[in-house]
Amino acid sequence: MAKVALIYPRPNRITFDTAHTINLGLAYLAAVLEKRGHTVVIHDCNLQSDNLLPDKLREVELVGFYAITAAVKAATALAERIKNDINPDCKTILGGPHPTSRPEETLESPYVDYVAIGEGENLICDLAENLNKPEVRDRIAGLAFRRSDGTVVTNGKAIPPGELDDLPFPAYHLFPVQQIGPTRPTWINAKNLVCGSMMTTRGCPFKCTFCTSAADQPFGKVFRAMSPERVIEEIEWLQKVWNVNFIEFQDDVFNLITSRAEDICRLIIRKKLNIRWSIPNGISRVENIDEDFLRLARDSGCVDAWFAAESGSERIRNEVINKQNTIEQVRRAIEASSRLGIQTGAFFIFGSADETLEEMQQTIDFAKSLPLDRAQFTIATPFPGTALWNRVDREGRWLEKDYDMFGPYENIVYYEVGRLKAENVMKMYKKAFRSFFLRPSHLLRKVAFRKETYTNLPLLMRQAVQFMT
Repeated sequence: MAKVALIYPRPNRITFDTAHTINLGLAYLAAVLEKRGHTVVIHDCNLQSDNLLPDKLREVELVGFYAITAAVKAATALAERIKNDINPDCKTILGGPHPTSRPEETLESPYVDYVAIGEGENLICDLAENLNKPEVRDRIAGLAFRRSDGTVVTNGKAIPPGELDDLPFPAYHLFPVQQIGPTRPTWINAKNLVCGSMMTTRGCPFKCTFCTSAADQPFGKVFRAMSPERVIEEIEWLQKVWNVNFIEFQDDVFNLITSRAEDICRLIIRKKLNIRWSIPNGISRVENIDEDFLRLARDSGCVDAWFAAESGSERIRNEVINKQNTIEQVRRAIEASSRLGIQTGAFFIFGSADETLEEMQQTIDFAKSLPLDRAQFTIATPFPGTALWNRVDREGRWLEKDYDMFGPYENIVYYEVGRLKAENVMKMYKKAFRSFFLRPSHLLRKVAFRKETYTNLPLLMRQAVQFMT
């Protein structure tokens, strides 16, 4: 059996980092590796000192990195350090959204031996067990590597795990769990909060042009879901073993099958689990939301829900980002959430391809018309592999193409396409934060009268400086 290290690299330059949650990708990889008999260590560079790396890595045979676009250069630099200074004999493999979309490019680094394309549970176990058996190793589905002559071999996409119900619980014991917190801590009372994360579904069948999930990234297009009973088992395990009292569902489309989401809520209520939970990444399918579901969610412990509102322009929604739902459906879902007393937030995007000044103003007006507790405004980020990236390459002009800068919350305009002008994007992006958050009614009701404002004041001030100035 092999000794394996898994690393979550810290991005070199992006400044708005929400990586204080557990990395579920690595947690599931580690759990499956341990189930197959391998020895695993994990190092999260966002939470742990790099000074710990030498002791963790000296005797491992395989080092795996989970790399988002903003961290891929940091990952390859760390692979170089490991190969040169810590463990020259180990093999390295990069997986995650960026390597999946750019395997050949990722392998340009001489310090990267392999790339994982797609979901990695089966792949990394097969690789760990066959590192010295090239006749088997070089045929592993989803593996990309260089031959001795420098040519790159890609073996399609990895074979995903079977039923999600059969996955072991994520390997929390390998993380510094005392440092794990919520994704968006500024709006949650963190006193006595013990946070856990779950991903109860994989895959997304929709085709939003800006989204890596729509780009056939690691989880692909085929939607799969844990059964409600398996979800409840994991919640009970998190409560019993890790004293978790707050759970974030990190799914792309938690509510795609409404009846399943409702069954999860009913089971939480029936079993009296006494858990609070949130959906921090955005309820993307607002068309599946009604007051009955949200009431069930609230009664089962949902205290915080974010909605993928995206744009106030029907043209942008329908013709540019391919959102496949309507402004009115967004409004109905958010109004119902607010009515029921759930803390309610929404995401909005500025700078979609060919977006005009007037359409960005429509988004600002839309956000201000909704009964939101908070809003997150972002600048469209063309991640590699997405339809947006391809459109910019085909029709536009790049203004920033350094992967280090590809974070969703950076104050950066990456491109211009059609009528889209960079100066308009930045102007309206800043205007959105000021005009939404500095309204007297919002400052009084949603900021001044909330105790979380004062417990999170340093973080709130840093965010205000970053997004409003």
